[in-house]
Amino acid sequence: MLNTVLGFIIALSQLSGVGSGLPQVMTPTFKASAPLVAGKKGTMIVSFNLLQGYAINRTPPVSLTLTAVPGVKLDKTDFKSSADDPKSKDEYYVDLPMLSVPVTASKAGTYEVPGKLVYFFCSKADGFCSRQVVDVKVPVSVQ
Repeated sequence: MLNTVLGFIIALSQLSGVGSGLPQVMTPTFKASAPLVAGKKGTMIVSFNLLQGYAINRTPPVSLTLTAVPGVKLDKTDFKSSADDPKSKDEYYVDLPMLSVPVTASKAGTYEVPGKLVYFFCSKADGFCSRQVVDVKVPVSVQ
């Protein structure tokens, strides 16, 4: 019995934390909706690429939390995806969501806005599901 409990604890410890062996299932891509101009509000669009064989849960939503940096004004720092996906017939997205991030930079230049991306995914092959937290840097290039 003790060996079974210890084995279970070791298995769980390998599934969490750095070096857990889980791939980053979803990767964000950042693109300005139009060229960003200093002093004017613009929008960064966050879209996602998904590894084959995985699905992203609609609830809880995909969330992105950003940390403001000097020179870049964020109207808000927390963004969540909509759970609506007209094509979906289950709890997973068919079309991955996109997030719109309004930004205003005080002057021309290149900035990196750090943040955390949080989402829940499932492996289609074995049914394993987990929460994944990814550090991101939103590149903001302003003219």
